[in-house]
Amino acid sequence: MSPAKFYLQLLLWCVLYFSLGYISLFLDDPLSRVSFVWFPAGLAVAAFLLTPRRFWLPLFLGLFIVRTLLDVTMRHSLETSLVHSVISLGNDFAIAWLVRRFRRPADLLHNMLVWLSATVVFSAIAAAAGAGWVLYRHNIVFIQTLWIWWSANVVGTILLTTIVMGLFWKSEVLALRRCIAGCGLWLLLCISAAYVFSQPFGDAHGEALLFSLACIPVMVMIAIPIVSGNRLGALAFLSFSVIVIYFSWHRLGPLFIPGLQSGEPLLLAQCYLSGTALLLNFVYVLKRNVPGMVSSYYLIPQTGRLTWDQTSVTSLTPHVLKINHVDELLERLSPEDQKRMRTRWETIVHGGTVKDTFPFLLRLSPTTKVQLLETRLIGLAQPEGVVIIGSWSPEIHNRAIARAAREA
Repeated sequence: MSPAKFYLQLLLWCVLYFSLGYISLFLDDPLSRVSFVWFPAGLAVAAFLLTPRRFWLPLFLGLFIVRTLLDVTMRHSLETSLVHSVISLGNDFAIAWLVRRFRRPADLLHNMLVWLSATVVFSAIAAAAGAGWVLYRHNIVFIQTLWIWWSANVVGTILLTTIVMGLFWKSEVLALRRCIAGCGLWLLLCISAAYVFSQPFGDAHGEALLFSLACIPVMVMIAIPIVSGNRLGALAFLSFSVIVIYFSWHRLGPLFIPGLQSGEPLLLAQCYLSGTALLLNFVYVLKRNVPGMVSSYYLIPQTGRLTWDQTSVTSLTPHVLKINHVDELLERLSPEDQKRMRTRWETIVHGGTVKDTFPFLLRLSPTTKVQLLETRLIGLAQPEGVVIIGSWSPEIHNRAIARAAREA
């Protein structure tokens, strides 16, 4: 990523951060003045994950300035604004750093669990610090403020990170009918969600029916990324979240139960949306771990001929089918990756075993590289000698994230 491109993206991140923060600060607890949901948390985490590490310092400073101006705009003192900015951005940075530090190539489930664990733990630390500061400055209930701050960060991180990363996820090529089907499901999602969550509270029978109907938008939401890819799924989830939060804030829909205090229906809406977001992430994991996501090759070391398995077609298949000789493959790798790839092949040819995985960059074009992981490498004895069978899987499906990992 060039500096000019980064600073253009930084401007976009700052504008989005301020806009989401402005909305979040209107959804606050009137007593503690802490927002019930902090949307910028997820945006900041996604921004750090999508940005090369060499740009993390200016990204942090840019978001820090915006966060401080945001609090000042909402009539907080400069001292409180600076403290809130340190706590908030420190929390977001820590989550992104832990995810990048402990991520495992080709293990999306592990990476997602690291992200969730970091979100829960660091948000608790940030909530304790933030609630402590508010308690020092104002006469508030510490436990209640702690809970609101923690839930606001966790929900904001889960919702916005899911949406932003889904938008940046490289989509597969879709047929027209799948796009039309996805748009139809999106329309059905908006209509069903608007109907269910715009209904006022009625009798117990009607409320039970509304609770049942609330499952329909979730099922439609889960179907959209399966049918039409993650980007349309992310846009649909954004629409879904806006509808649910808007009506819940106005005390409508099945999540408004008589007796709840101000803001508590919104907390129920957060749980509802967070559960849907987690289901979406598990759908992404399952989509990535189906057998068809693996590309396998058959190498004859004596001749250097490469043959690719065409029974499991992936987004990588059209590119690798153009590579028919080992020299054509090696010239697409860096010198270090070439050396290690040859060493692995030589080990197999001489009767050894290779059990470790091998991450590497494959150049698809002069300007595009993709991060891959060789997950299996075995030798098969043949009359003409040992032949090699290997399997590759996409380590990172998104080109933007792959480039960020390469430049870090």
